[in-house]
Amino acid sequence: MKNNRFLLIKIIALGVTLMFMTFFAFIIPLRPTESLTEKRILAEFPEFSFSALFSGEYFSDISAWFSDTVPYRDDLTALNAKLQNLLGTNTAIAGFNEGAKGDDIPDIPPASEPTETSEPDSSGVSPSETESESGSSSEKESESQGESESSTEDEPAGEVLEFSAVLVYENSGYEYYNFVQSASEKYAAAVNRAGDLFAGKARVFDMIIPTSIDITLNKQVRASVSVSDQKKAINYMESLLSDKITKVSIFDTLMQHKDEYIYFRTDHHWTELGAYYAYLKFCEAKGVQGVKLEDCTYKAYDGFLGTFYTDSGSNPALGNTPDTVETYMPKVNAKMTFKDISGNEFTNVNVLYDATTNNAHFKYGTFIWGDNPLSVIENFDMAEGESLLLIKESFGNAIVPLLTYNYKYIYVMDYRYYDSTAAALVENYGIDDVLFCNNISMTRASSQVNLLYNSVG
Repeated sequence: MKNNRFLLIKIIALGVTLMFMTFFAFIIPLRPTESLTEKRILAEFPEFSFSALFSGEYFSDISAWFSDTVPYRDDLTALNAKLQNLLGTNTAIAGFNEGAKGDDIPDIPPASEPTETSEPDSSGVSPSETESESGSSSEKESESQGESESSTEDEPAGEVLEFSAVLVYENSGYEYYNFVQSASEKYAAAVNRAGDLFAGKARVFDMIIPTSIDITLNKQVRASVSVSDQKKAINYMESLLSDKITKVSIFDTLMQHKDEYIYFRTDHHWTELGAYYAYLKFCEAKGVQGVKLEDCTYKAYDGFLGTFYTDSGSNPALGNTPDTVETYMPKVNAKMTFKDISGNEFTNVNVLYDATTNNAHFKYGTFIWGDNPLSVIENFDMAEGESLLLIKESFGNAIVPLLTYNYKYIYVMDYRYYDSTAAALVENYGIDDVLFCNNISMTRASSQVNLLYNSVG
């Protein structure tokens, strides 16, 4: 009888807790609209349409909004990471990422696979190693890491820590990537939509940026982690692009420079040096000369602790070795005008913000002053010249300063916040080139690629 009483008390307590959590979750004013730790705007409640209702997309987007905007999201995420840190989740890699397994990446005919040339690019910088070809199946992940990589790479030297959002090896963090076929195909459809809309008006370029886990992570550690093959995923998405799109394939280029400081260790972004090598590939695809690093003004901001540091619960291996944000600005008289997401207007400011006094978590904001709906940059050293529309999320920020060397005007559109369309910008400003510059992780998020598709026009 006594045991039954205790059981009843437990059931009532559990029921009350669940009811309270459910009630708490439905308090709309408590739901956040942005994440400071992830430095992004969270999913918005979808607008109703009959087409979305009948396709099932409407309820899917509501589900995405509900899960993305849990009250006190950042606090709960940080608490979870700290608990995992205290528990010491370590080298038991197998099975940790189960449930996040990506879709199988379809094979594509060899003739359709994008390739990179080994000829010197337009800047006069020659690739230092032979570039690899994509493996023919998902089982060949190690081959997709680049043939230039040694097959006798040293055994892992440090412990591997895995958290819900990030893997930490030695003093570097890495973001998991899992291929989602439907979202990836919608991404390609968005780029193709631009190719159709801007045919005869503007040239359209596409650059999908790999994340560090497939470029700089120790090869044997990478092989033991259950995530999707980024090179094969990029090749698949590029195979879906029409002949109206110029593909700027940068995976092999970044692999050639994997031992350089091309990705941050405590943050998910690439450095401007990584962006520079991608910029040279863009110049090569466009057929123009790229700026040389020695012709740029160099500045550095120490003490950067990014998203990996936050998501790992302030992991000490990352915290004790913060990043340095290095910037390279071509020696041109370029100024930028924009409105931030709060409507504050900034006129004729420098393209790079002085981040000396920025909080340790926000030093990446030096690049074009962070994420803003639309920024307009003018190179006053050019009497006349071409214009570029860059469509991006935060990864695209680091490449923008370099592009000021090649364009009279640059329109930087963050599709997540801009309330008009790329088509309107192309029409209103007579834009010559359109460059999609996004990291591969966004191509797996249906809410993000839907925003991108709708932002095209």
